[in-house]
Amino acid sequence: MLRIGFVGLDSSHCTAFARLLLEDAAGCEYGGARITAGWPGGSADFPLSRDRVQALTEEMRGLGTVMTATVDELLQQCDVVILGSVDGRQHLGLAEQIFAAGKPVFVDKPLAHDLADAVRIALLARRLGTQWFTASALRFQVALRELQQELRGEQILGCEAFGTLRAGLGHLQLAWYGIHGLEVLYSVMGTGCREVRRVQAANGDVTTGIWGDGRVGVFRGLAYERQAVGWGLTVFGSQSICQVRLPAEYPPLLREIVRFFRGGAAPVSEVEMLELFGFMEAADASLAAGGAAVRVEDCLRRAGI
Repeated sequence: MLRIGFVGLDSSHCTAFARLLLEDAAGCEYGGARITAGWPGGSADFPLSRDRVQALTEEMRGLGTVMTATVDELLQQCDVVILGSVDGRQHLGLAEQIFAAGKPVFVDKPLAHDLADAVRIALLARRLGTQWFTASALRFQVALRELQQELRGEQILGCEAFGTLRAGLGHLQLAWYGIHGLEVLYSVMGTGCREVRRVQAANGDVTTGIWGDGRVGVFRGLAYERQAVGWGLTVFGSQSICQVRLPAEYPPLLREIVRFFRGGAAPVSEVEMLELFGFMEAADASLAAGGAAVRVEDCLRRAGI
C-alpha cells in the first residue's frame, strides 16, 4: 500500500481524495494508495480555512485517517505527501519541513500566494532534490484531453479560457481560484508568454497574454458573486475552432498524482508552474497600471528566475 500523508485538512480535496481512494477497494484505479495520516493545520485569519478545518478533520478521521500532532510525526507515517493547505501563504513554511524528508510531494493549488514564494519553493526543491509538482484538476479533465487530441496536427493560433474568479486573502488576485482557468489556458498555449494586459469591469475581468511567437491567449475571470460561473475554453486552430465546457472532477488529477508518486514524471514542468505565477503577477501589475502591458520575463527576473 502507498501511504499518503495529507498536510492541511482545510480543503474539500482531502475528503474527496480519501473517498475516491477508499472506493477503489480492488486497487485497480489507484493501485491501493490510501491517505493514512493527516495533520489538520489551518489558518486563523483565512475564513475558508478557519471555518472548515475542524469539520473536515473529523470527516477524515471517520474515513480512517490517523491525525498527527506535528508535520514531523506525519512524515514518519507516510511514503509520499500531499500539501493541501488551502492558504497558499502557508506553503513555503510547510514545504521547508516536508521537502527535507526527501519524499515525493504534490502541492495543491495555489502553489503559493505570490510569485516570490513560488520561486522560493522551486529553488528549495532543487537544492534538496525533492520531486514535486502542482496542478489544478482542470488541466487533466477528459474533455480537455479529447479536445487536444482532436486538434493534434493543427497549429494552435490562440485560446480563450474562462473560469470562476474568487480572490484569496493575501494572494495574487488570480492565484487562489483563477489559477484553474489559467491552467486550462496554459495547457493549450504552453509556455512563452511575453507580456500581459488586464482590464476589469463590473461583470468582467479580462487578461490578455501575447506569446513570443505572436499567439494570443485570453483568460476571462467570472465574478463568483455576480454571474453564472464555471470553466471552459475556445481554441483557435489553423483548420478549426473548438469549444468545450469543462467539469471540475477529481479522478483525473488523483490518477496523475498517484502515477507521479509511484515514480512517474511530473506532468507539469517547473518552467510552466513558475511562468503561470509570473503571468498572474504581471496581470496584477497591469491592472494597477490601468491595463498597460507588463512583461512576464521582468516579473520572473525580479523574483530570481
